[in-house]
Amino acid sequence: MISKGDFIVIQDLQAKGHSIRAIARLMKINRRTVSKKLKESEYQPPALRNITKLSILEPYKQYIREFIAKSEYRIPYSVILDDIRERGYQGGRSILQEFLTAEYQELKLLSANEDPVVRFETKPGEQMQVDWTTIRWGGNPIYGFVATMGYSRHTFVYFTDNMEAKTLVKCHEQAFMFFGGVPKTILYDNMKTIVDKRDAYGTGKHKFNAPMYDLMKRLGFAIRLCRPYRAKTKGKVERFNGYLKGNFYRPTVIKLHDAGLEVTPQTLNQYIPRWLIKANNRIHATTKCKPTDRLTEEQTCLLPYLRLVKKEDVAHNKAIPTVTVQQTNLLEYDQLLAQGVRA
Repeated sequence: MISKGDFIVIQDLQAKGHSIRAIARLMKINRRTVSKKLKESEYQPPALRNITKLSILEPYKQYIREFIAKSEYRIPYSVILDDIRERGYQGGRSILQEFLTAEYQELKLLSANEDPVVRFETKPGEQMQVDWTTIRWGGNPIYGFVATMGYSRHTFVYFTDNMEAKTLVKCHEQAFMFFGGVPKTILYDNMKTIVDKRDAYGTGKHKFNAPMYDLMKRLGFAIRLCRPYRAKTKGKVERFNGYLKGNFYRPTVIKLHDAGLEVTPQTLNQYIPRWLIKANNRIHATTKCKPTDRLTEEQTCLLPYLRLVKKEDVAHNKAIPTVTVQQTNLLEYDQLLAQGVRA
């Protein structure tokens, strides 16, 4: 903090012709601080500056309090920041973080506990990691099929009400259409819809579930399994599961409930494509690149899914599978969500 006396000295030194660098050296303070103070026409006490900063967030505090109180988990700062910016907020991230930290401590909301995961790098097109993540338990469960490309980190998500083998195959077909091809290998944990029995024909020679085995043979990819009790070796897709729940599912559920809309796989699939565009265009923490940009490179190394499917389906007089996302009610949903927020 700069005292009023220091502020006057800085102004005086500049008036006498001293440069910012020279003033910073003489005052033993940061050059940025000197530059900032020289732009101020008069001295502002720290308390007054804080009040001015906090006032930027003031119109949004009640909305934020009501929003985060509807979840037992902490909603990420980035989600709240994007939300209030859409409502006109023009302040910075640090003010919001300060406010949310205090609110979360008071509410004693749970943090997402992340287990250690194992990550390893693969070449473009070499591997895709697949996982089911349970979105909602109970009588009407919701599951998320999540597929992450190992090199680009580009991710596909589709919501279902079951994890049956035929559903898993359809989700794979949707993912291959989404990515524009088939990877050389796909890594799974030891789910029953993938493997009937490990090492059934010798070490490393597993008996795979028939629908997935047929898909593997038809499209030419290889199935790889995590070691027993080491599902966390699917580190890339496991990491995304937590990001999906915190940044998409929990805030979306709050808004759907506020608008009086039912949370179903179909409803979530209305909104996930737009969210995935944003998620796949963020700078990834590990690669320091956008997954979308790296996918372009990865696609040149993928097996040609459409060509393989077209050749086989034409021979059997079948329709080529497509990624189908219902869009008919999307505008109606958006309008209802907006009404729910205003209510």
